[in-house]
Amino acid sequence: MEPKANKETLNKIKEQAATFIQLTERKYGVKLDHSEESLVVADDLITIFLKFHKSHYIKAAVYIGSYLGEVIIKNLGGKWLKDYSIKNIGNLKGFAHPITRARKRLANGIDDSIVRYYRNLKLSDCMDSNFAGDREKLDGYGDILLADGWHLELLNRILNNDNPRYVREEAAELFGRLIKDDMNDELVKLASDPDLVYFSAIALQGHPVKEAFEPLLKNLGETDYIPVRQQILLALGKLGDTRAFKEIVPFLNDGDEIVGHFAAIAIGEIGGNFAVDELLNIMAGIHPGNPLHAITALEIIGDKRSVPALIEALFSRDEEVREAAARALQYIPDQSSFKPLVYCLKDRSSRIRIFAAYALASIGNPDAIPYMKKLLKDEVQTVRLHATHLLKWLKKGETPAAKVI
Repeated sequence: MEPKANKETLNKIKEQAATFIQLTERKYGVKLDHSEESLVVADDLITIFLKFHKSHYIKAAVYIGSYLGEVIIKNLGGKWLKDYSIKNIGNLKGFAHPITRARKRLANGIDDSIVRYYRNLKLSDCMDSNFAGDREKLDGYGDILLADGWHLELLNRILNNDNPRYVREEAAELFGRLIKDDMNDELVKLASDPDLVYFSAIALQGHPVKEAFEPLLKNLGETDYIPVRQQILLALGKLGDTRAFKEIVPFLNDGDEIVGHFAAIAIGEIGGNFAVDELLNIMAGIHPGNPLHAITALEIIGDKRSVPALIEALFSRDEEVREAAARALQYIPDQSSFKPLVYCLKDRSSRIRIFAAYALASIGNPDAIPYMKKLLKDEVQTVRLHATHLLKWLKKGETPAAKVI
């Protein structure tokens, strides 16, 4: 085991984190305070930074990683080691490598987001899915960036064909989360352009504009490019316009699995009685469609009418269908699924056993305690660890503070 960091190393880390705080305040007018909310804006500032300072990646990774590590320790616990990793995070005493993560964030973009990394740590080591709940603070950070006109810089990056796609994608994502309604016309204009609709759809997921509905739908029908379809589907879901439903349903049976999955997310976001009826018809085999995608959509909608179909799916011969149904029942807890979920605790798949355990605990019935105790002797360590936490929640009369995905 790597020894704990000595006083000199700890002071150096704190100095590096402080340097990052000073740089962000001087350059962007944003004061970071080691909160979870500050991690969100730090990720946003990295997006802005990426375009300008590639030559400083190594130094930036150290500054950003030091700050990320200090945020982890303050909010989740842990201690720095001599090799700049962190041990003893949360109840499960996990490990983190913040400098490495910062380096990946700078190299790979938003796919290696420091926020996503932190949230995964919090969920896996603290069994807590809550994150950055101070909306007022987040809006305040955004207002500072808007006042300095960074949204216009982001728009210019989107429009610049010479920029790499990942730069334009990151710009579109942040642009959508920053802007106010005064930029709606610009987003609709982008959505109407087949060459720019991809980036518009990304931005519209953060800032839905109802006037973008028609151009999005038109481009969905005219493009064969899978990434464009995927982003348009997600944007239509965020718009929540029920008129899109009939256009999206056929994509549940698309030959591309990811397109089908995104169509399911969109239908789940749109919701409504008609959507539930159609999805249940797919589950029953009455209408064509992939049951896995139908379950995903029903999970998001959360309508109790889907419970009987999900219970039936728990007994499917298809392991993926059983797993999806058990996962979905975490979000639609119902006493009628109690006994079927108990049966699933013996499934040969350890993932299904875990999903079923969470769904069972989500019902909140103390009768689940004896079954959870049996899982403490499961042959798979991960199952035993999850059962330990679920048992604590059940004994306190609480439902799980986190879901498994």
